[in-house]
Amino acid sequence: MISREEENSSQLTESELQALLEESERQKQDDFLESMEGHQKGIKALEAAQQLLEDQLEDANTEIDRLRRELDRAVVEAEEADYLRREAEKARKQLESTLYQIQEGFEESKITDLRDERMYRRPGVLGVDHVTWRPFLKGLLLGLLGGAALALGALEAVSWLHGKGELFSQLF
Repeated sequence: MISREEENSSQLTESELQALLEESERQKQDDFLESMEGHQKGIKALEAAQQLLEDQLEDANTEIDRLRRELDRAVVEAEEADYLRREAEKARKQLESTLYQIQEGFEESKITDLRDERMYRRPGVLGVDHVTWRPFLKGLLLGLLGGAALALGALEAVSWLHGKGELFSQLF
């Protein structure tokens, strides 16, 4: 077997052998270039996939940040609502207690005068309760009669000074 190969080798000329070696090298180089192109396409596909994943990760992080802000806002609103609810509950209990005390006081006692001591009359001072039509008319009538008597008296005094009592003398 070795001899046949040697014979085949010896039968090939140097130029043919050189051409065969060049062809073999060219095929290896072509195979290598095709392999490199395939690897480059794979690398480009992986880079595109990596970029897509980075974009998706960035979008997910943005959404997480937005949801965190909403959660923080919702927590603050929930705390405020809980505080307001507790305050309203305290106010409701206080109101119920006050209403209960008022009902007990109303049922157990009669209605009392709610005016404080400043509203009570002092002796000798006329209050609002004493002003009615009868005393008003009586005071008005007495004032008119007194004023008329004073006016007649003043006229008589003037007539006496000037004419010796002519005003009343004509009436009698």
